[in-house]
Amino acid sequence: MLRRLSTTVAAVGLGAVAFTGCGSSSGGGAYSQPTGKPVKTISIQGTSYKFTPSTVTAPAGILEFKLTSEDIQHSFRIKNVNGFMIEAASGKTASGKVKLSPGKYTFYCDIPGHESAGMEGTLTVT
Repeated sequence: MLRRLSTTVAAVGLGAVAFTGCGSSSGGGAYSQPTGKPVKTISIQGTSYKFTPSTVTAPAGILEFKLTSEDIQHSFRIKNVNGFMIEAASGKTASGKVKLSPGKYTFYCDIPGHESAGMEGTLTVT
């Protein structure tokens, strides 16, 4: 019985070590904002399930987005740009930087129901 108990305790201990080794407080794939001065700062307002402006043109390079939520909490994400997200609480402004190459991008709010209600826009990077 003592041998069985010590084997069980050892197995549980090893399992705990293996489990804690799988996680990371840094998120492993966490988004890392680019450093450096942005080529353009773009202010976006989120209100009533829409962005203003909803169409933006910017040069390629580091862009800084400033999201101001006029009513409830909103987020700002860019499709196919993994990990980049800004969230602004009601009445607050939040900002973030992202480096983009030329192309056409869709930005949206990922709060449940917001994108489907029309909270998205187009970003053209030249």
